[in-house]
Order: sequence, then structure tokens, then C-alpha cells
Amino acid sequence: MTLRYDPKSASYLSFASAKHAFADGSDTPRAFLERCVEQIERREPQIRAFVRLDIDGARKQADASTTRWHRGQPLSAVDGLPVGIKDCFDVAGWPTEVNSALFRENIAEIDAAHVDALRAGGALMLGKTTTTELTMALPAPTWNPWSLEHTPGGSSSGSAAAVAARMLPLATGSQVRGSVIRPASICGIIGMKPTFGALNRHGGIDPSPSLNHLGFLGGSLTDVWEAAHHIGNTAGGDPGYPALLGARQLLPPRRPRRLVRQYTSGWSKTDEASQQAFAAFLRALEAEGVEILEAAQVPALREYEYATTRTPEFFFDLMTFELRWPLRLWAQLRPGSVSEAVAGYISKSEALSVDDYRRACARREQLRSLHRALKGQVDGFITLAHIGPGQLGQPEGGTPWYNDASSAIGAPTLSLPVLTVDELPLGVQLMGFEYEDAELVAMARWMIDRYAAQLE
Repeated sequence: MTLRYDPKSASYLSFASAKHAFADGSDTPRAFLERCVEQIERREPQIRAFVRLDIDGARKQADASTTRWHRGQPLSAVDGLPVGIKDCFDVAGWPTEVNSALFRENIAEIDAAHVDALRAGGALMLGKTTTTELTMALPAPTWNPWSLEHTPGGSSSGSAAAVAARMLPLATGSQVRGSVIRPASICGIIGMKPTFGALNRHGGIDPSPSLNHLGFLGGSLTDVWEAAHHIGNTAGGDPGYPALLGARQLLPPRRPRRLVRQYTSGWSKTDEASQQAFAAFLRALEAEGVEILEAAQVPALREYEYATTRTPEFFFDLMTFELRWPLRLWAQLRPGSVSEAVAGYISKSEALSVDDYRRACARREQLRSLHRALKGQVDGFITLAHIGPGQLGQPEGGTPWYNDASSAIGAPTLSLPVLTVDELPLGVQLMGFEYEDAELVAMARWMIDRYAAQLE
């Protein structure tokens, strides 16, 4: 089954819109949840976005939320929000298996930090979403809701597919390389990777601690921002990092004045139709008064662009060295429990020296310094979120070439579903500066108003 994707007409569940009806009593969190359940019953057998559902538990939580809304006393902006949790994060009483035989029946005793924050705010824990093996290898059994023959993307594939299929308004994800931005692009929804460390991502299985980000996949920009804001102001950031900055309400839409057009290592691998679609989008932005800077125009940009194209040279060393502990020891405890791909990553990690890792860290810091030096000169950075629409088949989870640089830099990044190629979604990646997440969302809001009007 293939559905024709159009960013101007694609619409998803919006919890933010429903809350107005909760307040006047014309709708309730329980009724909103039941609409999600109906869609799950209809589409989940084909899409397979969940590894676990707790509909009865969510109904009890929804009834309690309905009572609070009836009394005019919701706990927070996320009270009554049905949410899916990527199965690398802990939910108390549920397994955290990460699609791996290493962690079969690994029952969590307590919630991950962001799950605890969402629960405290009245959000409904509806289920766990699928992921790739250990968030890095064998694909999940999940399909793209827009075409059941195409991949839904990388390791946050279940979260992206659940939202794109209108089974949920929001789900959490994680990103080491491109596992939020890429599935969001491929499934035609909004993906948000906040500033590194600005949201507490602890509580679960995290093989790449210096790279991993807690992220969100949603059908509306408001839902994504309000969930991020709530978590940041409840659970804080990672230990040692300040929490996400910004008010709960979205800032007004803001047209960016000057954006850097990035090529990274992805442009040369991008198909011609996707290149043409992106070029047309940049021309449309310029017609609206947005200055698009090419790296060749400014010496500082040339050095920065060159560094982004070389990010894959050191990124994989950062990621694999960090697998030494604890993934190597987990695999030794249960021989034969990891795929050949993961076993290869572990072997690579053992071959790296401490000096190799030190050099990779230095190159990452150099890239970050080049990025920070541009603050005040430009508003942000724009490129594609993926090399094209999602490929045919589940094993083809997409590529990280456009996402390595933004992940290594750690700056806030969004995937905006504003393009279509071959009647399938293709996202535009918008990156800002550290702890300017709210300002980046304001620019994204301006773009969505013009090119994907249903998704604010």
C-alpha cells in the first residue's frame, strides 16, 4: 500500500489542538486516547511500530487526566498526552530489550528520567516503540506508513512510524548519528534533536554516552516543543549540563535573515530529484527574503563546510570506542547474542587506542569551535535531512551522512517535512546554536506556516 504524500495536506494528531476542547469539555483525554487506540487497531498489524502496548493502563491514566481537566486543574501542558517511548529507555515494570537477545526480559525497576517527568505531568504511557538492534544494527520489523514497501528510517523508526500513522501525537527517540532526524524525514513528520545534554536522557541502554541525544518525533511543532520544555523543566538536563532554555509557549514565527547552506558529506550521495527539490526550496526561501550563504562566499564558512564533510572520518571512532564498556562485557556474558554487525563494532572498538579516541575528541571539539564562531553572523544552517526518500525494504534504514555533523556538534536540529520526492516525504534539516532551541523552533514555525501548514 502506498499513499501519496503532500506536505501541504498531510495532517497528524495534534494534542495541542485537542487541549482547547478539553478545557471547554467538548472533548476529553479519554476520548482522545480512544481515537489513538482505534487507529492502532487499524494500522499496527501492518506497520508494527510497537513492541509493547498498555492500553488498559493508559485508559486508567486518561480517566484521571479527564477528571483533572474537568476540574480545571491539569498538571501540566502534557496532561493527557498519549506518548510512545523508544525501547532503549526504561519504563518501570516494562522490559527494555533494545531489539537484542542481550536484554531479553530485562525488566526496568524505575522510569527513565524523561519518562518520570512525563508521568509526573500526567502524560499517558501508551507503549514502547520499536528500534534497531542496540539502536545501531539489525532493523526493527517496522514499515513506513506512507509506503509499506519502504523503510521508516533508522533506530527511532517505531516512534516515527507510530506518529506518521496517526497512532500517536508524539513519541520519544534517541539520536547518536541520525536516528531522530532521519526517520522524521523519511516518515514525513517533525523531528527534534535538542541541544546535547539539555534534556536528561538517563535511564536505559545507551552505548554512546558522549553522542546520544534524547529527541522527539511528533505531528505538531507545539507538541514537540511543549514536551521538550516540560521534561527540561522537570528532569533538567544531563548531569553537568544546564537544562533546555525557553518559555513553554512557542515563540512567534520568525523569518530567518541569513542561513548557511550546508552540503556535508551527504550532497554527493543525494539523488538528482532530491537535489532539485532542495534547490527549489532554497530559491523559494530567497524569494521570501532569506539570504542563503554558500560556503564559497565566506572564508570562515569554507573551513567550516570542509570540516563537516570530513566528520565521518572521526565520528565512527567516537561511537565505537565508547562501545568498549559496557557493550563488550554484555556480549561476553551472552555469547552469540549479538549480530555480526554489532560484533564487528565491538571488534573495531577493541582495535582503537586511547590516543585514537583522544584524536577523535579533538577533531569534534575543533568542529564545534568552528560552529560556535559563526554565532551572531548567521541565524542557522540548512540542508537536507536525508539523501532522498526512504529506500525500499526494512534493512535499508537510511544513511547518516547529513546527520553526522549536526550530531557531533550537538547543536539543536529539526527535521521539517516540507518536501516530497516521488510522492514520498523528504525533510529539510535546520540547525541552530547551542541552547538556542527556542529560537530555532521559531524559525521552523515560520517555515511550517508556509510549506506544511497543518503541522504547527
